[in-house]
Amino acid sequence: MHNSELRKMFETTRPLFIAFGDHYRQEIILILGETHNLTVQDLSVKLGLSRPATSHHVKILKEAGLLGERRDGRKTYYYPTLQRSVALIKTMVDAADQKLSKEL
Repeated sequence: MHNSELRKMFETTRPLFIAFGDHYRQEIILILGETHNLTVQDLSVKLGLSRPATSHHVKILKEAGLLGERRDGRKTYYYPTLQRSVALIKTMVDAADQKLSKEL
């Protein structure tokens, strides 16, 4: 694997690490792992955050591919969707490990 390929993998996974890097976003994933299908309002109550702050964190998680959404009338419910993202991180870590092990 060339450095350019590994660099591209790093760039692809960067949003995931950013999303995982905040403790409120980690809490959202944990809460939704236990109680699927919560609204932003439900999450804001559980987190003790304002609705706009919670919505901001949900947006980051959604854009990183870590949350899915289901609409029911006027309400939007969120749930965790980690499989693809975790697989992508594993692939990147394995590739980096192989590349760096060869260079040592």
